Amino acid sequence: MSEGFGVINAEGICDGENTVFVAVGKNVKEGKSILSWALKSFSVRRICILHVHQPNHLLDGKVSGTKLKQHMVKACQELERQKLHKLLNQHLLFLSQAGIQGGKVWLEMNNVEKGIIHIIEQHKIQWLVMGAAAETHYSKQLSELKSSKAKFVCQHAPIHCQIWFTCSSYLIHTRSKNCSHLTSKESLSSPKDNGGTKLHDHADDGYEDLNISEDASMSADKMVNVEIKGNYSFLRSKNKCEAHLHRSTSLPILEEGRFHAKPSSDERSRLEHAMMDAENSKKRAFEESVKRWRAEEDAMEAIHMAEVSYKLSKEEEGRRKEKEEILAKQKEEVERMKIQYDLCLKELQMIQEKKLVLESQITESSYAAQELEEKIIQAVELLISFRKKRDELQIECDNAIKEVNQFRKLVEADTDEHCIKNFFSISFSDIIEATQNFDPTSKIGEGKLGSVYKGIIHNVKVAIKMLPACGSLSDSDFQHKAESLSRVRHPNLVTLMGICSESRSLTYEFLEKGNLEDHLAGRTKSRPLCWQHRIRIAVEICSALIFLHASDPCLVHGNLTLSNILLDAKFISKISDLGVHLLVSHNENSSIDGIFCCKDDPEASDPECIDKGQLTVESDVYSFGIILLRLLTARPASGIVREVKCAWESGNLGSVLDCSAGEWPTERANLLAYLALRCCANDPLNRPNMLLDVWPTIEPMRDVSTPCPDSNTSSQGSKGQRRIPPHFVCPIFQEVMEDPYIAADGYTYEGDAIKGWLYSGHDTSPMTNLKLDTCDLIPNYALYRAIQEWQQQS
Repeated sequence: MSEGFGVINAEGICDGENTVFVAVGKNVKEGKSILSWALKSFSVRRICILHVHQPNHLLDGKVSGTKLKQHMVKACQELERQKLHKLLNQHLLFLSQAGIQGGKVWLEMNNVEKGIIHIIEQHKIQWLVMGAAAETHYSKQLSELKSSKAKFVCQHAPIHCQIWFTCSSYLIHTRSKNCSHLTSKESLSSPKDNGGTKLHDHADDGYEDLNISEDASMSADKMVNVEIKGNYSFLRSKNKCEAHLHRSTSLPILEEGRFHAKPSSDERSRLEHAMMDAENSKKRAFEESVKRWRAEEDAMEAIHMAEVSYKLSKEEEGRRKEKEEILAKQKEEVERMKIQYDLCLKELQMIQEKKLVLESQITESSYAAQELEEKIIQAVELLISFRKKRDELQIECDNAIKEVNQFRKLVEADTDEHCIKNFFSISFSDIIEATQNFDPTSKIGEGKLGSVYKGIIHNVKVAIKMLPACGSLSDSDFQHKAESLSRVRHPNLVTLMGICSESRSLTYEFLEKGNLEDHLAGRTKSRPLCWQHRIRIAVEICSALIFLHASDPCLVHGNLTLSNILLDAKFISKISDLGVHLLVSHNENSSIDGIFCCKDDPEASDPECIDKGQLTVESDVYSFGIILLRLLTARPASGIVREVKCAWESGNLGSVLDCSAGEWPTERANLLAYLALRCCANDPLNRPNMLLDVWPTIEPMRDVSTPCPDSNTSSQGSKGQRRIPPHFVCPIFQEVMEDPYIAADGYTYEGDAIKGWLYSGHDTSPMTNLKLDTCDLIPNYALYRAIQEWQQQS
């Protein structure tokens, strides 16, 4: 066959040798009619339903995606399979109600007759019952196969299969196993005998139709039993073809018990009457069963149709609702589009009206543009001429600035040399005169490295420090080192103004407010320093230490105490005694370092310095931590680290803070205490870096928002005088700035001060001593306006 076969599916009893197969179609009623005939005609207890399903040609996979979506194809195929199983299950239910074991075998194929033959071949089917024609074609005269499928199967089925063709529960045709025309002894395989005459014409002859041999030896009773078991094989029927079925089904039984004696006419008459009565009874019972089965089938069909109708009505109702919703949405969309259309129409009218106005404006603008083009051309010509003049003037200005800078450098160089020669070197007689021959009343301080006197030299009030004579430096070495220290300038360092090599004395600028030790101890007439001033002083000391440690070579103070921190008239702090230990001994690593390390209070000294006797940067960090703690508490240095640490760890820092400074901000006080304790760590490696750790923490505290009453207001009189904000003061001149400029280090200076610093050849910051990225200056207009407003208010 050219057409390919599908997979044969089977369930239940499908043994081809011991089972009667019944071929059914899609019509349940006709299928049950065929099953009824098989149940009535065979005494076997095993029947298998055979069905070839002809799939829908629209679902064969050849339809394009535009005609039928793939998911719709799958859904329809699934529905087809459900209908197939429902059909087969209805027939199996019919068999189970009759007490028959049933099975089912089915195949999907477009050609039904070829599919039946394929199943016969595969399952080796021996007995098959199928329809000869549709029941609508049945009539009493029907004696031939009307269905093309039945004809095809009859002609092409394997010879080992015997087939019975029925219609409306009547046998129409029989095809035997081995040939198409058989005698009555061969189970009536064909409706015709060997002579070609129809068996229907001899149905009235009774036993002669069976063609039983004369020597059959069978008793009358046994014959009666045989005839009853063979159903109504020898009786007439409305359709003569029905007698063929019973004669064919009873034939195997008759052949087993062949007659050996011919019955008499009376016996034959009685037997015929008995069989006719039995046949009539069975016929009536069968007709009642058929009627009942048909009624049940009609009822099931009606129920099925009702369910289908209900389902269709539900689907129709759902589709109707969907269409109504779609229609409602479309109506809303139409209304919305109408509204939009009206709005667009109104806008179009407005635009057309504006179009006329704009066209007139465009015409006027074109005339104006022409006039402007002419004016622009004239302006460009003037601009070109002005640029030429500007370039010429710029060149002249640059030349003039270069000449002025050259002259300024020459003047500054002459001035510096004059000051160094005439002012820096001070004679011993000037020292004696300034100190009034070292009058004790002129002494303002005394320590391990000498005494300090106040005096006036060249009409300048100065402080003179007399160093001890324990050094071994020559006069030239002493002067050279002193000159090196005088070049170290910072706003928070006391300026070294002169030296006297003969008397080993140093002359510093004089600061009126004394040292920080006296202020914290309350030994001055001024009021106690408020916490705002103390924080600012800490920031200033930190800035000076960063400047010293960043110098090349690195400078270590080594003796940083409150007594060496002086205050000027504006309470700006400055560190004194820088590098004094270098002038006392020619060897920096000599025992004089031990003098600095072992201060008056050993507990306030750096433990590392005491052990090794050497000054390091970490020594200054430790000293800065002690100063921070004393600014917070105003307590002596002895045991202050332990006291503050206990209070801070217990969360009771307020118990050790100096109340005379005012109400300390809790957050800032805790932060300063924590920073000071880190600086006072015993291990130098655990101490913070002044530039990277301390400065970012403490510098934002410089400008506090709460004003602090000036400590010298009572002595200076004017109660209405306002405190000068620290950021208004130039770090170099220590005066309110009139022309502030921002340098590359981020600090703001007076214009003349920072320009003089840069023009003198410096490329480092006056505050941090770090190299500047650029020497460009930017005017600080915001600070300038703030200073102007402050001055107007005051």
